[in-house]
Amino acid sequence: MNSQQQAGRRERGRPPGPGVTVEQRRAELLDAAERAIRVRGTAVSMADIAREAGYARSALYAMFADRASVLTALSERHAERIYVAIADGMRLVPEPRGRFRVTLDVLCRWVEAEPQLYRVLSRHPLADEGPDRGLFDVVSASLESLLRSTLRASGADPAPAAPWARAMVGSMAAAVEWWLREDTMSRDSLVEHLTDLFWDGGAALPPGWLDVGAAES
Repeated sequence: MNSQQQAGRRERGRPPGPGVTVEQRRAELLDAAERAIRVRGTAVSMADIAREAGYARSALYAMFADRASVLTALSERHAERIYVAIADGMRLVPEPRGRFRVTLDVLCRWVEAEPQLYRVLSRHPLADEGPDRGLFDVVSASLESLLRSTLRASGADPAPAAPWARAMVGSMAAAVEWWLREDTMSRDSLVEHLTDLFWDGGAALPPGWLDVGAAES
């Protein structure tokens, strides 16, 4: 085989074209995984992802051990994008309540734009088979770190950071799940209602809301 023929050959399992770095190939595979999830939803498989990427399955497995590894990488990718969007939005809003609202709005906007990715990454079906994390686990961990630092800086006990972060993200996720299913209000209204409750806490609830007798009458 002459040098021209050798130059025209490509490694089996790779699409034609110039060579790519490991980082580029990983990004290409994650892009393909996103496209496949938008079509296949929670039923997406490694074969679907490889087909969408134009790679042999062996090339996909060389980069990711299994489907859970792909989902974890996608969770980390989108958590980072969400974090950046929240930080950028907060820079434009001076008052604390507005900044808190930005956080909820960014999360709800992402869910509205990527409902299939939300359903797959928030549930992360294979999480019980290993240490892999879903999207909201990653977001919660980031929020916990922020809260912990803020509490320490103010001289307060940082212990509430972990449950507070998960309570906020988990409550938001439950409300968004309902919103996607029922579609009874705008995203802006949902965000405003959640902001009222989270920002004002129990004070935002009407007096007597725990009176079971009144509720049943």
